[in-house]
Amino acid sequence: MAVTLDRLSDINLEDAWRVGFEHAGISLSDGAKARIMDCRVSFERLLARDRAGFVYGSTAAPGHRAKVRLSMDEQERLVRSQNLFAPKAFGWGHKWAPGHALRLVILACVASFIEGHGRIRLHTVEWVASLLSRPMPKVPLDTATGPGEVIPLSWLYTELSEIDLAAGEFMALYNGSPCATGFIADAALTGARRLRLAERISALAIEAAAASLDAYDPALEKIIADPYQRGVLRRLIEYLAGVPQSGRLSHQAPVSWRIIPTILATAARAVRDAEEVATHSLQSVSYNPVYLPPDRDHPDGRAISPGGFHNQQASRAIDVLNATGADICALATKHTSRLLDGAPFGLPLLLVDKDSGVIGPEFLAWSQPGHAERARLAATPAVLSIGVEDPGGGQSDVAVPVFLAYERYMDVSDAVDAALATLCMVIVQAFRISRRLPPPKLNELYGAIDDLVAPFELDKISQLGESLRKLKIGFSDAVIGQGKLAALI
Repeated sequence: MAVTLDRLSDINLEDAWRVGFEHAGISLSDGAKARIMDCRVSFERLLARDRAGFVYGSTAAPGHRAKVRLSMDEQERLVRSQNLFAPKAFGWGHKWAPGHALRLVILACVASFIEGHGRIRLHTVEWVASLLSRPMPKVPLDTATGPGEVIPLSWLYTELSEIDLAAGEFMALYNGSPCATGFIADAALTGARRLRLAERISALAIEAAAASLDAYDPALEKIIADPYQRGVLRRLIEYLAGVPQSGRLSHQAPVSWRIIPTILATAARAVRDAEEVATHSLQSVSYNPVYLPPDRDHPDGRAISPGGFHNQQASRAIDVLNATGADICALATKHTSRLLDGAPFGLPLLLVDKDSGVIGPEFLAWSQPGHAERARLAATPAVLSIGVEDPGGGQSDVAVPVFLAYERYMDVSDAVDAALATLCMVIVQAFRISRRLPPPKLNELYGAIDDLVAPFELDKISQLGESLRKLKIGFSDAVIGQGKLAALI
């Protein structure tokens, strides 16, 4: 069923999830259609009068000719030539935006039009919305960084020649920040699900180690001010409900177990901030120029040139998510090696019987630093560029960092999924060798994970690699709402 768009203020992350991950289409309410048509009429009336002034991309050409007022004939030629403008020719890619993110970009494009600020025809808006019914094109991330989103959006609109653009429409399609909005919406939605997975796996790690429950005592809520840490603590307590109180470590667990609540609280705060930025971005108009509908002082409306094509908040929110993902990888690395060591918890070395002759589980610990270091490198903030070498009069002198931030988010996310999958291999074996049971609240999730993990036995140890691959793919799919594990996080 399609998501119906009426007002910007009504759009939320539930709508974004449906469009991005459940493949819902977009329809426009009658009110949205009326506003789009009314604003197009008044914008055309504005262009027909001298007081339109400099309207970027309409009465003035794009780029370095922004300060040159075009004659009526030149304006007509500009409209006719727009379909031939192909920034796509100047981009290429080795890393590509995933299809669900591009669907969110299209949602952001259409959302910005529904109040009429895009000075764009209804026919053109409906064409953009119709792109959701087609296979998503390939849009590169690694050559997309520039002063705006023109190059990547040219890859999104591969079939632009299907429609004849009218005055001002090219700028409405190309000169905004829908990619930033789509990417932060994706990061917020998948980041929230990935955090829920990390919390559940952390609870499994606590019980697999039979760790003391002191670090997760409900009394701690009264002496912790941070609401995010209290929230994580409550959820861990919920997941651990019903676990045995006896047979646990009589001494404190290693640091990496005791700091689980504060590390995950930082991630929870980052997710909440990302959700807020994503919601604000979906509910905001992002164009240059942007059309302001008629009012008492401006009977034909106004077209002004703000910085809507640059969403710095999205970039920074993604940066923080990346840093917290690297922290989660570091914790998973320590949990994996401590459990395989076994000694801190009274478990056998490598979690196998002493006389079994099994060699190989240690490679799970050896592989974890690779995931952690990959995440650490990708967590480098995508700070604001010093500048762009712009040979066209200095109009475009600062690049948007969101493509770098989102590309790194993809790398960090992949590393987190791999690190959590590796840790789960060890958690499962710890439960098997100790004959302990998982927390009752997580029994279904644990069972699904256990089904994928081969035995740590001499003649089956080579199967662990395939188990790990399946588990990692299962986690990555679950985060985007696909696969058997999706309903369990």
